[in-house]
Amino acid sequence: LMIINVHYRFMKKASYYTFLFCLLTTAPILAQNNLATLEFKDGKQRKGLAKLIGGDQIKFKKAKGQKAEKFHFSELQKAVIYDSEEPSTYVYIETPKGRFNVVKELEIGAVNLYVLEEKGYAPPMQMGGANGHMNVTGGNFYDLQNLYVKSGENGELTHLGSNQLFSKNFKKAASDYFSNCPELVKKIQNRDFKKKHVKDIVHYYNTKCNL
Repeated sequence: LMIINVHYRFMKKASYYTFLFCLLTTAPILAQNNLATLEFKDGKQRKGLAKLIGGDQIKFKKAKGQKAEKFHFSELQKAVIYDSEEPSTYVYIETPKGRFNVVKELEIGAVNLYVLEEKGYAPPMQMGGANGHMNVTGGNFYDLQNLYVKSGENGELTHLGSNQLFSKNFKKAASDYFSNCPELVKKIQNRDFKKKHVKDIVHYYNTKCNL
């Protein structure tokens, strides 16, 4: 029994230090500030450095070294963050089941395309094994992406699929949603357009179907 307890304590401590190491080594990547423009619902605009925090908040400061402020996304019309070659625009919208989330705009037009990204770290899990030994499953970082489309300003938000292995049938969902554009549906059914081309699908609809 003593051997089992020692082994358990060792594995528990090892799991903790593995999690701590991963957290510390990735912190600089997850905590970068980028040039940004915040547009508030009252019409005001602020430019400086910003990063997304806490799921529905953004931390902002006018310049490096200055005191940071936190804003809830419900105060914003949108936030534009220059974190790549093309700036990323984030808005706060109501997703299915009545939840509000910060989503990234991928395509804007008659039909808007959004992605809801959920990133994090799932720590190692301990499970009982044979002969009283504790088995530890490795921790891992995850990046879940759920795709949503919305027709017009007041249209209903529709979930098209995600990057998860067992997600809904994208071909069927996309074909049903764009059913008023037969030529696009044909391209989806023929697999000329796949899930990885979702931005191209929405762009095609906005520029060639909705005229």
